Amino acid sequence: MYYDGGFSAGLTSCYPLHLIVMFSSTIIGYVTDLKVLKSREDDSYFLAVSIAVNDPFGGSCRLRFTNSNGLLAAYNKGTLVTGHQLILTQWNVRISTIKTHYQKDGQLVTLKYPEIKLTGVRATIGAAPKPKAIAAPSQPEEEDYLDF
Repeated sequence: MYYDGGFSAGLTSCYPLHLIVMFSSTIIGYVTDLKVLKSREDDSYFLAVSIAVNDPFGGSCRLRFTNSNGLLAAYNKGTLVTGHQLILTQWNVRISTIKTHYQKDGQLVTLKYPEIKLTGVRATIGAAPKPKAIAAPSQPEEEDYLDF
């Protein structure tokens, strides 16, 4: 099956492409969602990962893939969290689907961020998100003190 560039008004995603994408450069994204799911085929678990990727022209998309090895172990240990940087370097990645629209009340609505589902992804954990600053308790002004 191949993708000819056209969309049908009734489709919410294009046909599976099953193309091999050769990354000529590294793709860097930031984790937006992590979920542990159970396989339907056996009792194994895997991690569903969604990352936000920005291109140099101001566009953005979401890459989605699963992992049952290193990323799942890092998530279970608490070392992989939302906001973490992931670096995709594997050259043998397959695109399974591209979703650009969805249906709502019979109308075709464009996604704000197109979604690309990948298989065969090899990801390296990059920089951790910066810890959120906790506001220090403010010191009371001199006039806030009561004279006894």
